Amino acid sequence: MLTLVHIFFDLKNLLNPFVFFYIYQTIFCFIALSYCDLLYPNIEISSDLKLFIVVSYVLTFVGAFISRSIFSRMGIKYVRINQISLNNAPSNTFQIAGLIVFILGVLTFIIFTFKTDGIILFAEDLENERITRKSGAGLSNLIFVAFLLYGYSIVLLNTKKSLIIKTLLFLITAFALISYGSRAPLLKLIVASYIIFLIKSSKKITLTKLFKIGILLFIILATVEAFRSNLSGSDVSFFKLSLLRLSWRPFVNIQNLQRIYDFFPNQHDFLYGYSYLVDMKLFLPGSNPNFGTYLKNLMDWEFEGGSITTTFIGLSYLNFGKIAFFFTPLFYGFLFNSIYQIFFPKKRAYSLSVLFILFFSIGVSGSVSTGLFGTLINNILFLLLTIIVHLFIRQLLQKKQLTFKIE
Repeated sequence: MLTLVHIFFDLKNLLNPFVFFYIYQTIFCFIALSYCDLLYPNIEISSDLKLFIVVSYVLTFVGAFISRSIFSRMGIKYVRINQISLNNAPSNTFQIAGLIVFILGVLTFIIFTFKTDGIILFAEDLENERITRKSGAGLSNLIFVAFLLYGYSIVLLNTKKSLIIKTLLFLITAFALISYGSRAPLLKLIVASYIIFLIKSSKKITLTKLFKIGILLFIILATVEAFRSNLSGSDVSFFKLSLLRLSWRPFVNIQNLQRIYDFFPNQHDFLYGYSYLVDMKLFLPGSNPNFGTYLKNLMDWEFEGGSITTTFIGLSYLNFGKIAFFFTPLFYGFLFNSIYQIFFPKKRAYSLSVLFILFFSIGVSGSVSTGLFGTLINNILFLLLTIIVHLFIRQLLQKKQLTFKIE
């Protein structure tokens, strides 16, 4: 399947949300099938669920292939990542506005830190306190992450900024993002920085380069998870725990999917879309847990840390039943490739288009574990807010610049 994706869509093309999503689906919702019986023999994964996972894996590609075929009939060719180039260098007002967005992100992080009683990274029980402390922080946690990621990316596009300044700002951004108490924002920063650097430098992106960065990110992911775990009173070394996390992280999604498959509808009726209403409560005043936490309580499932990762097919299944294993992956593949081809009908692209599709692609890849609706609310909605703020600031700067020239 990965060979087919490479032939038709180019596995290097991480700007395409489908490609990024499919790589995530391979790692976090498929590959663990190859070792689940060997490493986790006490956790049974039913044969029919294994079949559904394989079918979903294939159908995600089929949905994207249908999308590409439709665009091809419309005369729109598929643009590969090494063919993409920026139309022109970002204007001064575009870059200054981006730097202001970055500064706003730093200020919002400071506010978030005060609201959460200090830097979460230094908490004694990081695995649990990262959840409880953020419960009263409102939307500041999502805003500072979006502002910092987007603002720093514009700094990277600036050819006048020295490598020392970019490195210093990278370290500041990385520290703030990892202080969020989650590994995902830091991984987004590394991936986005790497892709922007390659596009901006006009260097050819190869599978070898992406494979190396992928291995590095997976090791970071496992190390952060091991660091978050409570090692007190345990004979397990930090290194061994990191290795265990490497295998456990992909498998946990399948384990959760099996529990969901057993729970619905045998112990509880299908939710018929109620999960989406739970996620929308994020915008209401007070502390409103996401659907993963709601499901954790509903299933009376006790474990340290945050919510249940439902997987995108598991979330659809608990809402609508077994048809989700067929319709949902088709829809995801078709939607994600269509968005890419709409934004990149030609080889030349604007900086704003590249930034949006890059962070959209990175953002929706996480929907493999959580489902698309929650990802749209927690990632894409705040990406759009950040872009609106950036364009508004740029417009103000352009008006002031025009007024100055007239006077």
